[in-house]
Amino acid sequence: MSLSPPLTAHERLIRERLERLYAETNFSARLRADPIRFPRRYTDEEDVALAALLSASFAYGRVDLFPPVLERLFAVLDEAGGPIQFVRRFEAERDASRLDWLVYRWSRGIDLTLLFLGLRRLFEQGVTLRRLFTRGLRPEHTSAREALDAAVEDLRDAVLSEAWRAKVDAPSFEALPRGLRFILVRPADGSANKRWNMFLRWMARSGREGVDLGLWTELPPSKLLMPLDTHVLRISKFLGLIPKEQGTWRVAEALTARLRRLDPDDPTRYDFALAHLGISGLCRGFRDAEACPRCPLLPVCDAPSP
Repeated sequence: MSLSPPLTAHERLIRERLERLYAETNFSARLRADPIRFPRRYTDEEDVALAALLSASFAYGRVDLFPPVLERLFAVLDEAGGPIQFVRRFEAERDASRLDWLVYRWSRGIDLTLLFLGLRRLFEQGVTLRRLFTRGLRPEHTSAREALDAAVEDLRDAVLSEAWRAKVDAPSFEALPRGLRFILVRPADGSANKRWNMFLRWMARSGREGVDLGLWTELPPSKLLMPLDTHVLRISKFLGLIPKEQGTWRVAEALTARLRRLDPDDPTRYDFALAHLGISGLCRGFRDAEACPRCPLLPVCDAPSP
């Protein structure tokens, strides 16, 4: 195995500044505004994993709009004994109406009905979420891409085989509702897969900041990819870590490669701090006389003027 070249002076400076950001981030306070707070309500590992999958799936759009959707969804699931019990016992004719209220951007109740039918089929076959997302891992893989592709493909197949139970005629994945196709995106499609990469980060990492869950020890943090939300994209561009703000898998790989240079064992370590720098409004996306002097990234930031 060839050794990586030593860090350049600029890379050392970026790492120093990212470490300062990491050290100054109030993780416990930011956790209250992060979707990972929902799976943290549960103690059973299977409940935690399913709650994490659902929370990540709906973590798109404005950060003040999707949490109420998740609150209501988990209230429905908890009435039935929790997420796993709800899905294991899910019957479309009986339970689909309990999801009819769901209207969030392009997501609808039918998307969850179909997703739950597919998950139930996998669970009946003895496939847990842990097994689904880790059985494709191989020592020679440099990232979780292949395992994620295989997991989503298996989930797509399970949904298609059960769609008739919801009276949905779907001979192919492309015939499924838009909202479900949005959930079941995969790396092979070329998009950044922000929500899946965030889900895997939650399940695999167990950093000292106390944010991620660290339950799936089969998945090394070194194989995780950066979840590219709008804030991470923008700030990474300001830092010169990526050439453009484009949410593609290729850009996710490129950013992760740059961060892996700084921390080979844990390249997504800075993700939470970077994302919440934007979510909190502390980074306003341009040079700001009030906010920028307080930002630890200022010496390496190339944010534009307003």
